Amino acid sequence: MIFTRLALARVDIAALRETIRQPRPGYRLELWDGTVPDELAETFTASRRAMDDMPADDADHPTVTWDVDRVRAVARAVGKRGDLLHTVAAVRVADGVIVGFTELVVPGGRTGDGQHYGTGVLPEHRGLGLGRWMKAEAIRQAIEYHPRLEGLLTDTAASNRPMRAINDEFGYSPTHTTLRYQLDL
Repeated sequence: MIFTRLALARVDIAALRETIRQPRPGYRLELWDGTVPDELAETFTASRRAMDDMPADDADHPTVTWDVDRVRAVARAVGKRGDLLHTVAAVRVADGVIVGFTELVVPGGRTGDGQHYGTGVLPEHRGLGLGRWMKAEAIRQAIEYHPRLEGLLTDTAASNRPMRAINDEFGYSPTHTTLRYQLDL
């Protein structure tokens, strides 16, 4: 895994806004804090399968089964410890289906570094710039809504070239790497 950090003071906010303004025909962004709104709960839960095939280098990771209760429990756990969960979702306009998401957790004191919890786009919607679009909006929110926040942290598998390219484009800098070993029994 490659761990990176984005120093928010160094972000070109004008370039970020331009990325957000670029049209994604047939899609719109939906934003919320905390628990997913009821009207989006089912489609957001279904969008979690976007993480099922994320590159994990050579390690085997079991597929996590998500349901609405689990999605809400995670959001409540983040809130219970005093942190704030921001979610940005890409929604297909034609039917209101969420096709991608990015989650960012801001620490309770709204200072220090926030942590990306995940960014994923359903396979049939990849290659359209939706991941970049959602992540740009999440970074914009962090800068504009939490001015005392210093940075954003994320970790990405070395083999996940598309997500690494997005992080590089926005200016994330490597902090460290980890190696995972797996023993097959």
